[in-house]
Parts: sequence; C-alpha cells; structure tokens
Amino acid sequence: MTSHNELCTKKQLGWSSAYIQNPVHWAYGLKHIRGQQYEVHLQATIDDGWHIYAQQQPQGAVAVPARIIFTKMTGLTLSGLPAEIGKKESYTVKEAGITNYEYTAKVDFVQSLTIATGIKEIKGTITYQACTHQKCLSPETLNFTVPVN
Repeated sequence: MTSHNELCTKKQLGWSSAYIQNPVHWAYGLKHIRGQQYEVHLQATIDDGWHIYAQQQPQGAVAVPARIIFTKMTGLTLSGLPAEIGKKESYTVKEAGITNYEYTAKVDFVQSLTIATGIKEIKGTITYQACTHQKCLSPETLNFTVPVN
C-alpha cells in the first residue's frame, strides 16, 4: 500500500512491477532584492525518512552532493555559490567511519545574482541524490526554468 506522503508510479510488467519513487519535490522562484539584484530560490521538500546531501561534504564522504549549475548567458552574473537555508545535519556511518552532511524535510538553495534588462528566464540544472539511512536512489538531474517578471 502506498502511503499518502509517497508519490510513486506503478506499472505492471508481466510478473513484476516497476516502482518509481520520487521523495523530493522541487519549487522554484525569483525574489527581487533591489535594482538588478535578485535571488533564485530552489526549494526541496523531502518526504519523511528521506534526505538529500549538502553541496559541500567532509573529506572522505561517499555522498553524491547536491550540485546546481546555472546556464551561462550574457547579462546574468552569479554572486558566489548557492547558499543552503535549512537544518544541515551530520550523519556518521559508524561501521565505515564516514560522515555525510544532509538535509531532511526542507532545504532552500538560494543563489544571489544580477540580471540585466531583457532577460526573460533563468535556466539550469540541479543534481541530487535522495537516500534513507538504508538505501539510496540513483542520482537525479533536473532542468529548471525560472521566469523573470
């Protein structure tokens, strides 16, 4: 039985079934700061029991860190790397002595940037891996488009 918080697609394939889980849900937005300065918000809402990894990991970590790449375009200037707003947790696999940084529930990746007049949208990709402490799904790469109003 599929729980109310779990989004999935089931398709019968003869004697077996394919089960696709999607425990991370993304929302995108643009916030005007002043003048030509803006913030792009890429917010992940994560189902209970799941987490995604922070962009920066400690040395020796085996996690697939979140990676955000903005499509280069004339008139778009990024300011530093995306900030992470959320409760970053440290999890150690004691048997392996490996520590990873992760987010559960929600994290907002915020990129400060300057946008020249005439830019209609900002595009890029987000690569992330969703895991529980027992299993991981394959890394995902999503395309995003944020309109500039």
